[in-house]
Amino acid sequence: MKQLVFLFAFLTASAWPAPAQNSDPAQMGHAQMHAEHSEHGQMMCRQMMTEHAQEMKATAQTLAANLAQMKSTLPLINNLNERSRWESNIAMWQAVADHFNHMAEHAEHMRAMGMGCGMAGNGGDSEATMPGKTQ
Repeated sequence: MKQLVFLFAFLTASAWPAPAQNSDPAQMGHAQMHAEHSEHGQMMCRQMMTEHAQEMKATAQTLAANLAQMKSTLPLINNLNERSRWESNIAMWQAVADHFNHMAEHAEHMRAMGMGCGMAGNGGDSEATMPGKTQ
């Protein structure tokens, strides 16, 4: 009886399909291509983030220069209504410049931390992580 049970177990085990192993060269090639594509995508994303941070810094510098020019013009304005209008414009543009500087610093910090490329497992889809966006 033991021999019959052993024979049945042996035949069942040999007839049972083995777990799938990734020994297929085509599948291994696909996995390697996917890994290389992913690595290339990460490199491109980091490069784009670096360029974006540089562009934001350049725009922040332009805003600061334009704002300085506006401030230097203010003492030359004698009309109180016009001067008030210029002061309001300067205050508004100062807020925009401050916000832009903050965002440029944040972008640089995120880039330096290696964040932003494929965060939250979304494959780099920035639209998927935007507030208010539903998937």
